[in-house]
Amino acid sequence: MSTNGVYGQMQSWLNGHGKNVSDFSSKMDEFEKQFYEIFQQYQEKLTNKEYNELNEKFADLQMNYLEAELNYLKQEKEVGRSFNFMEGDYDITDGQTFIPAYIEQTGKLAQGDMDSWETDGEDGISLEEYKSSQLGSADASQLGEEGYNAAVSYAEEVFNTIDIDGDGIIEKNELQGFYAAMDNVDGSVDGKISVDSLGVDYTSEKFRKNIEEFQQYLQ
Repeated sequence: MSTNGVYGQMQSWLNGHGKNVSDFSSKMDEFEKQFYEIFQQYQEKLTNKEYNELNEKFADLQMNYLEAELNYLKQEKEVGRSFNFMEGDYDITDGQTFIPAYIEQTGKLAQGDMDSWETDGEDGISLEEYKSSQLGSADASQLGEEGYNAAVSYAEEVFNTIDIDGDGIIEKNELQGFYAAMDNVDGSVDGKISVDSLGVDYTSEKFRKNIEEFQQYLQ
């Protein structure tokens, strides 16, 4: 289990995904060149033998292209597996054993992220600490003023969603609720953070409700 929490797991996925996209893009560029060369040859006067050989070359290239696509999808599936953070085997229908284990391990994930975001030495995560953790070294010169302001605004909205009690500080149980709500996006709480949750609107009222409901288990 990642000691850096859910965000660390997400970063691992993004890095793997980015490498796959980069490698696949390079391969596609090479295929495009080869297809272009073949199409150019088709414009020339060819003997029957040359034409048949070119057809075979084209068929082989198409097969290699499809294999590259399938390999890319296979790699994407591999890096895109749900982030399974539950240590050990648990039956999710057995609430008596699963819920305590789930609470414990979402707590570890939350604490891991909070430790990595902490900068002011105070309990909990402030808005400034959270924004710094999400934006990193990005600034207006890199994102453009409009893009930077939008990123800051979104980080603030997500912070306010996590900060259920509205005291301006993210506590561990609030971050646990946030992660549990992410986990519950697919309609289940199975001890996994699904990559599908990357596209979820964390600022919605429905998502906030999920956080509040999970916190009932932390009372």
